[in-house]
Amino acid sequence: MIEPRDVVLAIIGASAALAGFVLVFLGVIIASYQSYSGGVPEKVVEPYRTVGGILLGAFGLCLLGVFVSLVWLVGGGPIEAYGVTVGFFVAELIAVFGAAVWATRMVLWR
Repeated sequence: MIEPRDVVLAIIGASAALAGFVLVFLGVIIASYQSYSGGVPEKVVEPYRTVGGILLGAFGLCLLGVFVSLVWLVGGGPIEAYGVTVGFFVAELIAVFGAAVWATRMVLWR
């Protein structure tokens, strides 16, 4: 059987990696947004703002997952908080996938 501590250690590493991954794509979106300088209609840049906000939210959720995992480890692994830790990881996976789908839809199907 896998120990909860091993699972949380894997979650903290995966959450940090996902945060870095999302941060790279947030940088790409920000650079694309900034490439439109003055005189561009709001309709053109609005999708970049939307995707940027979604990616920033996913990044924050990943960092929150790292924090929750760290608190769980420092707290000695209270069994009541194990489900919260795993739940945050599942939520960030969903958020990262949603952000990827949204960004892909914006770029490829508009």
